[in-house]
Amino acid sequence: MRGVNMRFLQSVTSLLRKGAPRFSVLEAALLDEVERHLDVDRADRLRRRVESINFVQRLDGGREVNAYALKNGKPAFDEATRLIAEDDERKLATFSFFGANQVNYEGTAWLVNGQLFSLEFNNPTEHALDDHPMDVKLSICI
Repeated sequence: MRGVNMRFLQSVTSLLRKGAPRFSVLEAALLDEVERHLDVDRADRLRRRVESINFVQRLDGGREVNAYALKNGKPAFDEATRLIAEDDERKLATFSFFGANQVNYEGTAWLVNGQLFSLEFNNPTEHALDDHPMDVKLSICI
């Protein structure tokens, strides 16, 4: 697995690639599940971070999903949405689920600078983006 910092730098340099303005149904449902497992303060911070995301970049068939809050065309990080004080990369949560396509997925939600930055999946999600995950198993890592 490549380091999240490496992905962060690569993603910033490729912001000109096509992206979406928000998370897919699948991604949003997984983030809702993460939120449900957090304490009230962190859940609120995550919810505000997710609401601020206005550019979602899917790479490698949706195996890697990077999320940005862009202001004036540049990534912005609001200190008020930090979940932890650490500045380096850190797992927020790991999860597994079945897609409507009966594919078993495993993945990780990553923090960079204490904020949600990316979702990583073991299988491409490009054909499952409009589906809700089934039988989600999730572990919080912070």
